[in-house]
Amino acid sequence: MIKLLRNGLTVRGDSLYCPLSFSLDSYGNCLTDCWHCYFRNLNHVWGEDLKPLDLEEFQRKLANGLNNKNPKTPLAYCLSKKKTLRFGNKADPFQEAELIHKTSQKALQILKQFQWSTVIQTKFTTIMMQYDQLLVDMKDFIILLPIISPGFDQDWEILERSRTTHPHDRLVHLYQLKKHGLSVAVNGEPFIPGYHTINDFEEMLKRLRTFGINRYNTYSFHFNAFVAKRLHAIGIDIESIWFHNQDKQWKPILQQLIDLARKYNIILGCPDFVNAGINYRQNCNTCCGIDVPNPTLFNTHTWTRMIQEGKKIEDILRDTWDGVGDYEQGRKILMGGSSKFYTMVDAGFESGLGLL
Repeated sequence: MIKLLRNGLTVRGDSLYCPLSFSLDSYGNCLTDCWHCYFRNLNHVWGEDLKPLDLEEFQRKLANGLNNKNPKTPLAYCLSKKKTLRFGNKADPFQEAELIHKTSQKALQILKQFQWSTVIQTKFTTIMMQYDQLLVDMKDFIILLPIISPGFDQDWEILERSRTTHPHDRLVHLYQLKKHGLSVAVNGEPFIPGYHTINDFEEMLKRLRTFGINRYNTYSFHFNAFVAKRLHAIGIDIESIWFHNQDKQWKPILQQLIDLARKYNIILGCPDFVNAGINYRQNCNTCCGIDVPNPTLFNTHTWTRMIQEGKKIEDILRDTWDGVGDYEQGRKILMGGSSKFYTMVDAGFESGLGLL
């Protein structure tokens, strides 16, 4: 008997930095196993079992969560307030296992019943397109956000091991669904400093414009020992990546990426509020470069925008607290009182917060 994933609904540990921290995984593992994916350490820790989502439990949690009048945990708050879901967090929802189990299709049908706003992340748009009519039927409350990192062909061949939908086909599929009225964007994570180049990024922006797509996002690399070992094993220069991934080297690179997005009139999402600088204003309510109906609010993305608008600390805390995240830890991040995490003071917002 196949094991089922009972905790497919989660709130990411970085909820204080992420407006789309409420996540859904339809599989408890990702067998594509991209070389650069830091999440794939989970395959080694938890084993190689696929674990399709327990759909009955999933539907029950949505229904019970909406009826919960006294939420006490971040997950309970997300459910009770019907926060926008990000579908595809630790595992791709349309990996090849979907051809057998159809779990993501069934999960989408449940989300359709609840009309739950959802952002879909995937590298397997060929499989996703098998449900094109279902997606069109859900167009009023879903956003498509396929992942295409800046290296394009090289990333597909080397990092994704040619196991996913080719990046060009992802853009074609996105264009087709856009013509049917769906909201679309592209997730550009990661930009790997020391591996990807400024030219790679610019060529990616040109491709987006060709397909009429004007939303993208970028972020540097989650570079840990697990990923370093894997990339080194396939001949990638991890010393260069480590060096360029440090803030001192990454910050001027990021500034060039931001300038290029302006040049090509691309709405750029950027989770890196520290190195983006205090003058960078994101024209969207998430750091994925998209606007969603109901993001989580108690996070640095929302705070950055409110500080830029001249709001005061206590007003920001009052107006953004939505039960998701650690309130006291969030206060420290906002006021610069934490040595464990990057704070708004690290980003240079002391003056705007009245802390100088």
